[in-house]
Amino acid sequence: MSGVSWCVTITSRIGTCAFFLSVLIFLGLGGARSESSPRVILEVINRHFTMGRKIPSVYLRVLSDGTAECHTVRYTRDEAEIVKKEKLSQEELERLKALIGTPGLLNVKKRYELMHAVVDSWMEWNIKVPHKGGAQKIQVLNFSPGSAREKNQPYPDALVKLGCSIWKLRHEVYGDEPDYLNDDCKEALEIH
Repeated sequence: MSGVSWCVTITSRIGTCAFFLSVLIFLGLGGARSESSPRVILEVINRHFTMGRKIPSVYLRVLSDGTAECHTVRYTRDEAEIVKKEKLSQEELERLKALIGTPGLLNVKKRYELMHAVVDSWMEWNIKVPHKGGAQKIQVLNFSPGSAREKNQPYPDALVKLGCSIWKLRHEVYGDEPDYLNDDCKEALEIH
């Protein structure tokens, strides 16, 4: 067999193998199907605004299989990136799914401004809740139900419940957010 015909034979065999491999993958026989992968049901990106800089971190991400993931809150970008994950109980996952699907939450505004004075830095939550019709995005600057109430601009009940739930889940997974135990959150989450 000449060098040219050998090369053509190998090339056609590689092409045939690649074709059959593509068909197997398309039919789902070549490995895990993408539909079986857990999807994000809630994501909160925290942005620390300081001296003209916006420093993002994954504050909370919850997947459809109940995995909750939190990363180090970054203030300077020099912090070590620590990721912690926990599996939510089925009851807690169902409670969260019910909350993010309530009409009250679906009707909140897209942005909530600062409710108290800041000196040089603040935090902003960029909350994303994927729905069948598209992702709902809510920005909340320095989530503070008490300050909003004192300013006679209270957050909607559904937003208070979501924000307090975010704090609670963050605390359960990462251990650094005890604010979910404030009076507003105790009332919203019915903690006694």
